[in-house]
Amino acid sequence: MAEAKLAPEEREAAIVRTSAVGIGANVALAAMKAFVGLASNSIAIVMDAVNNLSDALSSIITIVGTKLAHKQPDREHPLGYGRIEYLSATIISVIVLYAGVTSFVESAKKIVSPEVADYSVLTLVLVAAAVAE
Repeated sequence: MAEAKLAPEEREAAIVRTSAVGIGANVALAAMKAFVGLASNSIAIVMDAVNNLSDALSSIITIVGTKLAHKQPDREHPLGYGRIEYLSATIISVIVLYAGVTSFVESAKKIVSPEVADYSVLTLVLVAAAVAE
């Protein structure tokens, strides 16, 4: 089956649109998970909120990178700005790596100095909603 090619303007619009939806969803999920995680004293849920925030930041970087990559060539960049997408991908990978290392360190701290998590009925309902995302 042949793959349909999008015009550069359509591709850019699709990337921006889907990234904007992702930003909104991830920020809302992060807020809910952070609240539940802090209320229940659960590092796992708090780290999941951090993951959602890193996803939102990645989407912002994707939008900026896409907008810059589609700039027209100029005197300083006669071949255009297309390679900015590679730089954007590298920045996103560093953010994901940082989030992973931070999660590992915080989890290790909680293993060494554990705290009892408090799961009320409301907390469990909110966690179930977050899982159903």
